Amino acid sequence: MQQLRNDGLKLEYVKQRARELVHEITGLPLEEITDDASFDTALAMESVQLVELQVALEEEFQTELDPIYMIELNRFGDIAEYIYRRARGEEVP
Repeated sequence: MQQLRNDGLKLEYVKQRARELVHEITGLPLEEITDDASFDTALAMESVQLVELQVALEEEFQTELDPIYMIELNRFGDIAEYIYRRARGEEVP
């Protein structure tokens, strides 16, 4: 997949879209998907849901994401920041 360099991309937009995708995949209310919410406990996402989310995020932001790094980050806000930086073409794992 090709890396999209998007200097006009805003972090708040990434968080909003990522939050909507988590909602679509899990059915959780949007207000429960906070920056501090962890994928494994607060959001209680199963491994298949995490894979589904990763694919959806990669398609949405036209970038490749490291699944191991996403699991290590675990918090929604940290993962949104990671996606934002990857989509802008920054060097991150």
